[in-house]
Amino acid sequence: MSTDLLGNPTTVDEQDLLAVYEQLKSLAQRGLAPCADANVKEALVSMAMAVADLGLEYEHLTDYGC
Repeated sequence: MSTDLLGNPTTVDEQDLLAVYEQLKSLAQRGLAPCADANVKEALVSMAMAVADLGLEYEHLTDYGC
């Protein structure tokens, strides 16, 4: 079972959010068409705020062009 940044076990919902976040990071690095790329990066920023607020993960998104 994975844990959050404080060492607490994550819930199923938190694990699902992290999976979406990881998928968006992957998509952001693929060089999609400009309209898709911009929207994926916007969604990635929103998910980054959610996972950071929940204490699940924290990182700067400059490597993803955000």
